[in-house]
Amino acid sequence: MLPNKLHIWIGTFMFILVAHLTALSAEGQDSRPIVRVSSPGSDTVYSMPFRVAQEQGYYLEEGLDVRILAGVRTGPSVQMLVAGTVEATQTVGTTTLAAILQGAPLKVVMIFNDKPSYWLYSKKSVRSFADLKGAKIASSTPGSTNDRLLKIVLEKNGLDWKKDLLVIYIGTSDVRIRALISGAVEAAVLTLPGNLVAEEAGFQQLASFESEVGALTGGVATGEPFLSKRRDVLARFLRATLRGLRFYKDNREGSAKIMAKYMNIPYKTALGTYDTGIPVFVSNGVISEDFQDKVLDFQLKAIGTDKRIPRDKVFDFSIIKSLGPK
Repeated sequence: MLPNKLHIWIGTFMFILVAHLTALSAEGQDSRPIVRVSSPGSDTVYSMPFRVAQEQGYYLEEGLDVRILAGVRTGPSVQMLVAGTVEATQTVGTTTLAAILQGAPLKVVMIFNDKPSYWLYSKKSVRSFADLKGAKIASSTPGSTNDRLLKIVLEKNGLDWKKDLLVIYIGTSDVRIRALISGAVEAAVLTLPGNLVAEEAGFQQLASFESEVGALTGGVATGEPFLSKRRDVLARFLRATLRGLRFYKDNREGSAKIMAKYMNIPYKTALGTYDTGIPVFVSNGVISEDFQDKVLDFQLKAIGTDKRIPRDKVFDFSIIKSLGPK
C-alpha cells in the first residue's frame, strides 16, 4: 500500500488537474469571464458571502461566471491558487501566509470576519483542561487556523498538545461532531452549526476561541497575476462579493434560507447559526492597519517563525476600498 502522505499528494494532484482541465474546456463557450473560487471543506458561514452573491444574482449582474469549488482542503485550496487553477480562495489564514513566506505571489484582498468562531466542546466528564490529559481531541487538518488556535488555547491552559493528549485530524466540523457524539473522541473543535448540535446533545463548551485576536477564517485571497493583469474582473468579483457580504449582514431571514440550502441544515438551525455567528462579520470587507499587524503577529507565532513581513506583502485592500463605504 502507498503511504498516507503519498495518497494525499496524488489525490490533491488529481483534483487540481481535473479542475484545471474542466476550466479549460469551458473557456470560450461563454463570453463572461470565469472566476473559480476554492472554498475549504463543506459550506459554512464563512462561504455565505459567495453563496449569497451567487443566489442573489450579483455575479451575473457583473457579467461574471463564478464557480465555487467547495470541499477542497485548506492546503490544496492554496496550492490551487498558486498553480493558477483557481482565481481566488476563501482561505486567508495561516496557510496562505505560510505560502507567502515561501515566496508565493498571493495577496489577501478582502476580509469577511475579524474574529474566529470556533469552540472546544467536550464530554460532561471533562470538567476542566486538566481532565483532557490522555484524551483524544478531534481537529480538522494540521496547520489550519482552528488547529493552531486549539494548540494555543491548550498551551495557555497548561497542556502540552504533543505529550499530554492526542490530536486526531478527521476533517470538517460535521465529521468532528459525529466523532464526539459517538464517543470516538473526548473533545472536538467545532464551528457553526456544530457547536449548536453539541449543545443540544448535552456536551459542554470547554473554551471559546473568539478572544484570540488575529485569527482570520474567511475572505478572499488571490494571486498577483489576477490582481495586476485582470484587475477589472477582480474588481467586479469583489463588488459582487461585497454586496453578498452586506446582504448577509443585513438580511437575517433571507440569509438563513441560503444557509439552509448550502449547509444542508433545517431553517430553524440556520437562524440560530446566523444569530451566533453574525457578530464576527465585518461590513466593509477590510480591517485596519493596526488590526493587520495583530493578524500578522498571531499568524507568524502560530506558524512558529521569527520572520517579520510587511503588511503590504500580505494585504491589498485597494480595490475593496475603492468601492466606497456602505
